[in-house]
Amino acid sequence: MMQEEMDMSAGYDLPELPFEHFFSYDEVSGFVRDLAAAAPDVVELGSLGVSREGRKIHLLTITNRATGSARAKPAYVIQGNLHAAELSGTHAALYTALHLVADHGAGRQDLLNEVVFYVIPRLNPDGAEFVVSTSGQCRSRTDRSRRRPNTLYQEDVNGDGLILSMRQVHPDGTFAVDPADPRLLIRRTKESRGPYYRVFPEGLVHDWDGSDRISVEGRSFDWNRNWSYDWRPEPEQWGAGDFPFSEPEMRAMAGFLHDRREIFGILGYHTGPNAMLRAPSTGSEDDIDGADLGVMDEIAGIGAKLTGFPLIPVVKYHMVRPGVKDGNLRGHFHNFGYHHLGLFVYEFELGTLVNSAGISTRDVFATRNQAEYEALMRKVLSWWDGQDERRRDPVFQAWTPFEHPQLGPVEIGGLLLRHMAGPTLPELRDIAAKTYRFTLEHAAYRPKVRVEDIGVDELAGGIRRLRLRVANRGQLPTHVSRKGRTLRRMEPVSVDFKAGNGVRLLSWEGHRMLGHLGPLTDSRLLEWFFEVSPEAKTLCELTVRGGTGGTRQVVIGVDGSARINRL
Repeated sequence: MMQEEMDMSAGYDLPELPFEHFFSYDEVSGFVRDLAAAAPDVVELGSLGVSREGRKIHLLTITNRATGSARAKPAYVIQGNLHAAELSGTHAALYTALHLVADHGAGRQDLLNEVVFYVIPRLNPDGAEFVVSTSGQCRSRTDRSRRRPNTLYQEDVNGDGLILSMRQVHPDGTFAVDPADPRLLIRRTKESRGPYYRVFPEGLVHDWDGSDRISVEGRSFDWNRNWSYDWRPEPEQWGAGDFPFSEPEMRAMAGFLHDRREIFGILGYHTGPNAMLRAPSTGSEDDIDGADLGVMDEIAGIGAKLTGFPLIPVVKYHMVRPGVKDGNLRGHFHNFGYHHLGLFVYEFELGTLVNSAGISTRDVFATRNQAEYEALMRKVLSWWDGQDERRRDPVFQAWTPFEHPQLGPVEIGGLLLRHMAGPTLPELRDIAAKTYRFTLEHAAYRPKVRVEDIGVDELAGGIRRLRLRVANRGQLPTHVSRKGRTLRRMEPVSVDFKAGNGVRLLSWEGHRMLGHLGPLTDSRLLEWFFEVSPEAKTLCELTVRGGTGGTRQVVIGVDGSARINRL
């Protein structure tokens, strides 16, 4: 066991999180079960629901239950692996879950006393299982249920356990072998020399009539286009699905988020050229309140500084791609989070193998044409050749002749998607450590509703007066953003009142609606008057419902003593 892991295990006998291979569904299930079993006082294993293929969507609820229930605390949500091939997101989410528990057990942070973290390490268990087990191609989901004639569907036809690429010599082929690196295929030009190839994913053609007209697979879905804000139907927005949250996994996620009004922050893990992403994902920055944009940038800037990743609004991240004129991503997570939930939500693009090869996101986006992209891929393979063969990720499979049962002679091989789509696994450990630190910093901004300055005065005639202050001492207001202030889902602060036995309330109201509280310096001074019988011991019980700032119960004695509990 590594020294780091030995040190972090102080307090709990925690499972190890190896960064040696991507996890299968069974391995993810085993890890979350072991984590919950190792720290039952702070980890509860549940699920958002069941995937289309019957797999549980694992949900870790991480908080110190001795200091109150999860639903009484400010909440932070982490989700990973929404896109099938972006397997690194699962490891990054599990890293945060593991270290939240380890650091709490070792006494390095008491954040779990105050906050609940909901971690969904693999939002897309079906798509991820397909990619991790085969290295096949899938965005979020591919509909293979309605098979169409002359359509190729992915399958391991040569029995090597992988789904790679098939290249076949064909006079109309659009690819030729790269003269500089024969492992690569490059776009055919007038200067290209044969043989020429057409390329398909490895698989079989359904109900093939023998013609050259071969489509590839069925309808593809992108779950990061299935959120409700600015959703547009296909084909206006590729991958959008039939309607917002049409996918069962996405419906489960949406229901979870809307049900928990205590949520103040959300983080998603993806893998593209490394970046710290923030809203907007459609439109322009003018669509975001100016003050909100300042706070959004302040928090995102922390993530960019910790990771070294560039800070990019989502709409600009996609507009800089070659040939892209419209960078709007409709039905996307960031605008949903801001406009429909009122939250500052973020995504980390953890990087790809291209970044691991030393090529920056700026350089990736600077590629203006196919030739420049091909030159970039040569650099990646040249870098890979220089890595230790015993330790490097298996990125390339040699082209191997195979007699396809339908197409005849082909060669199967090429790049493995599951390793191209993210950074190298050893590098991912360091990246995950940095994103974990961002989560701690982001959580430190949370609203903090407090009950202060409790005092009971005895007045003439056996009358008692109670005064106290309900305040927000957090960096964020209880409505989190100015946008949140306009949304019904953001619950204002309120006080529920219950008089003690032998106590009669003289004030005209006991319950109080306080509205939202601003950051750090906003408070409400409250006052009640009571008639108290000699046998009374408890003056009243108050439940301060702070929404994103947490809920607290205050039991106040007739002598002014107070006990503050989290529910």
